[in-house]
Amino acid sequence: MRRKPKTLPPTLRDKNRYIAFQVTGERPFKKEMIKKAIWDVSLKTLGELGTARAKPWFIKFDEKTQTGIVRCDRKYVEEIRFVLTLITEINGSKAIVRTLGVSGTIKRLKMKFLKEFGWK
Repeated sequence: MRRKPKTLPPTLRDKNRYIAFQVTGERPFKKEMIKKAIWDVSLKTLGELGTARAKPWFIKFDEKTQTGIVRCDRKYVEEIRFVLTLITEINGSKAIVRTLGVSGTIKRLKMKFLKEFGWK
């Protein structure tokens, strides 16, 4: 009989923040292109150690509205916002990434910043 492993109490868990962003470019971009661009610029700007500490994680991207969500550690929100603004080219096409807002939960982020783009 297997026992379920105990979960960490809330005081010991990593505190995350979720960043909503919008991509404007010469053409529509695919999810994989955006993910690769965020990762590449993060490594160039913050380095491997900084990226490991910031823990950027691509959550979701809507290709129709060109909006998405990135998760990061709460201490490194400004660094990840900086990384997003440094993205000027995605897969050879010019692009601008605009941060829409930051929240502690995905639900609140969708309600506050992504509702106007049709997110539920």
